[in-house]
Amino acid sequence: MGKFAVVGVGRFGSHLAMRLYELGNDVLAVDSESEILQSIRDRVSQVAEVDVRDKAQLRALGLKDFDMVIISVGERLEASTLAALYCKELGVRVVARAVNSDHGKILEALGVDEVVYPERDMAVRLAERLSSGNLLDYISLGPEYSIIELAAPESFVGHTLAELNIRQRYHVHVIAIRNVLKDELALAPAAEVAIHDTDVLVLLGRTEDLEKVQKVR
Repeated sequence: MGKFAVVGVGRFGSHLAMRLYELGNDVLAVDSESEILQSIRDRVSQVAEVDVRDKAQLRALGLKDFDMVIISVGERLEASTLAALYCKELGVRVVARAVNSDHGKILEALGVDEVVYPERDMAVRLAERLSSGNLLDYISLGPEYSIIELAAPESFVGHTLAELNIRQRYHVHVIAIRNVLKDELALAPAAEVAIHDTDVLVLLGRTEDLEKVQKVR
């Protein structure tokens, strides 16, 4: 498994650090607040009380030995940008949380490998799911493409993928079918697979085409 440092363990960072640790990774949680670190000490590999605005303190953590550093001190812009700058100077792979587009542009200018907008992305996913009765989940792959989980429309039930001809009719790809009753997942399902009312379709395609499929009843 990997070796990660999570810099800033507020609401987002703490959940990220603990889940990475649960998945078997070596996780260092870094923050300037001792109380926050104490609250998750037993749910990560190690903790370090550090002011990330201090280059010497940050360098002393030995971050060059980590696979990735995740900077999640989004609300504290000075700390976020300085931590990103110092980590990139060390040659570390960095993922950083941004609170808005201007913050993201600054992080990108500093050479951050990936900028994430968790609040924005979660809001978009929730809006997409709430606006469609069949939509169970939504992942954006950029401005044009997305992946969605869609409860099988009633008109699909009992028909095979070949009969439905989904790719030609809707210009989207069925990359998996998940049967929620049997808890089974079929990746790249064959054309002769029939759709059941307990199936969830995992579809990949242009966002505008996926929106059309969501309207099928």
